Amino acid sequence: MTLRFFAMTALALIVSACATTDVQQLTQTSFKVSTRGAPACGSAGTRNVAFRTAAVEVIRRGHDLFIIEGDTTGYDGWSGVSEQGMVVQLIDANSPEASNALSARQTLGADWQNVVREGAPTTCTT
Repeated sequence: MTLRFFAMTALALIVSACATTDVQQLTQTSFKVSTRGAPACGSAGTRNVAFRTAAVEVIRRGHDLFIIEGDTTGYDGWSGVSEQGMVVQLIDANSPEASNALSARQTLGADWQNVVREGAPTTCTT
């Protein structure tokens, strides 16, 4: 029974795949998102968490449109941890760049208000 419990707990941890994210203000209209994902996240899952966090932060800062200006990825082969960094530029709706910008609301989907309320994702399964 104990072995089964530990196996189920380990499986639950792998499926949920934890990720941590830091956001650093760079300028009045830009910030950096740095995400580290557990081995189960992989690079794609870690990138997804970083991108969704960027969209949440854009909305929290009173905007909808944004452009990713910088993107870095990393992978530690020894620990299996993936890293994703993104520099995000807020775009004003009246700016010439608006036609090429991404919408944070569309990125987060129809339930974007609840996603923003919950904050940055901590799992790669969203």
